[in-house]
Amino acid sequence: MPSPPSLSGLPVPDFLRGPAEDIVRALDAQVPADAKKQLLRAQYTSAIGLRLAFFLSQGVLSSRVSGGSNVDGVAAAAAIAKAVLDPSPRARVADEDSNLGNIVSNAASGEALTDAEAAEVNQFLSQHLAEIVNLFRVELEHLENGTYKFPYDLNPATAPAEQWNPADVFAIARDTLADQSSVSARRDAKNGQELLDTFAPDPERYPAYYLQNFHYQTDGWLSKDSARLYDFQVETLFLGSADTMRRQALPFVAEWMRGRDESSTKLLDVASGTGRFLTFVRDNYPGLQCTALELSPHYLEAVRKNNARFEGGPGSLTLVEANCEAMPFPDASFDAVTNVYLFHEMPREARRNAAREFARVLKPGGKLFFVDSAQVGDGRALGMEKAFDQALERFPQFNHEPYYKDYSVTDLKALFGEFGLEYDDSTVAWVSKCWSFTKKEESREDAAPSAMSEASAESAVSDEAAAEKVPEAAGEESSAEAAPVAEAAAEAAVEPDAVLYEFDADEDAAAKEPEAGAGAE
Repeated sequence: MPSPPSLSGLPVPDFLRGPAEDIVRALDAQVPADAKKQLLRAQYTSAIGLRLAFFLSQGVLSSRVSGGSNVDGVAAAAAIAKAVLDPSPRARVADEDSNLGNIVSNAASGEALTDAEAAEVNQFLSQHLAEIVNLFRVELEHLENGTYKFPYDLNPATAPAEQWNPADVFAIARDTLADQSSVSARRDAKNGQELLDTFAPDPERYPAYYLQNFHYQTDGWLSKDSARLYDFQVETLFLGSADTMRRQALPFVAEWMRGRDESSTKLLDVASGTGRFLTFVRDNYPGLQCTALELSPHYLEAVRKNNARFEGGPGSLTLVEANCEAMPFPDASFDAVTNVYLFHEMPREARRNAAREFARVLKPGGKLFFVDSAQVGDGRALGMEKAFDQALERFPQFNHEPYYKDYSVTDLKALFGEFGLEYDDSTVAWVSKCWSFTKKEESREDAAPSAMSEASAESAVSDEAAAEKVPEAAGEESSAEAAPVAEAAAEAAVEPDAVLYEFDADEDAAAKEPEAGAGAE
């Protein structure tokens, strides 16, 4: 069973903290196990049900702001109520009945949906809501078994104010909807490389492949506004399940951490983004010695803010601004590496460089915990192979993901295995997949270099060549094997100059001059 609630995040005076924690433990000991289980279920179901309903409503509003949807919000809400209130797992829709491919294709066209097409969207909600709810049921089972702690952000007593304070929630929802019109205009124009009008690729700082408006988002990764809106946008896209999908890597972490001393365990979170996954790791293992590596200074600042709750605790956090293709760390310096939602936004050669670096900085016997998009064939585990494969084929058109198709057919076991990272286990979590790898005690020699290999160096390009725009992926109909985007993007691999975290957090990267290149982040 989960441990009793902690007072560490609450404003309790120090002289009362010890006695108060004793009272909490004493009360907890008096509560029957069945009652605790029912209480946990009620707390989780109410919190996750509210979250799901809220982000579905945001998705409906967002699609209407875009001007291309007439989704039946009432029907969607009814579907959510049925899914959340039904005590038994929902039956999965037959794979052959999936309409996901047509839905995504219609949405990508930029035209208003007909009534029949809107019905397909509602059918999509009915089908995939079953998988989202089953994902939540899996998490609830982990919580009941004490595999990991009740998520701090689902408890109003410990969640950040911006997640529950009505004024804060309204502000970010308003700003996200306001930005959606710009995102929609970019999508209609298939302009996923707007950043290249502002920034010049610089081999000392940003690879050309990085300077993209992934998801057609404003400013790409290079502004504080982008960092502020990112988590809300992603949760809206995945109906409030993004954090839950990330957390399905925690059981792998829990198994590895059993019996380990937190204070002597060094963990590196690569491409931290806003640091959401890292907060869940640190909430469960507060004594870890953590390092967060992120290329965008604005997202790195978000990592700092999101992890501020752990300041003063037993663990530590070091922030490093650098490219994961050439990390500024000694060989064999970390016990574990975590990486979430990165590889599908990297060209093939860059992925290979990153995999080599993961292996290089890990100690022999160290762990890689890896989370990214599900791949071709992964839907089979959920009885939805057709729906998944259709989505993987068309998703890049709708969200500007030029390297996604190639990633979707990448053999990750072979990729990581080449550098001495052996496959342990994996699990599909709706449209994500979580993996665990172990570095062999005697790693391959080619895992040792601290900079890019000769092969990647040969593929590096000059400043002039890197300044050329990467081909747009939208509209391609061929399979990933014939994806010219991945081939062209591989030429954009560069050798960055890793720098420690040091920048003015209030300085907006979007305002930098294009000639500034190396200082644009």
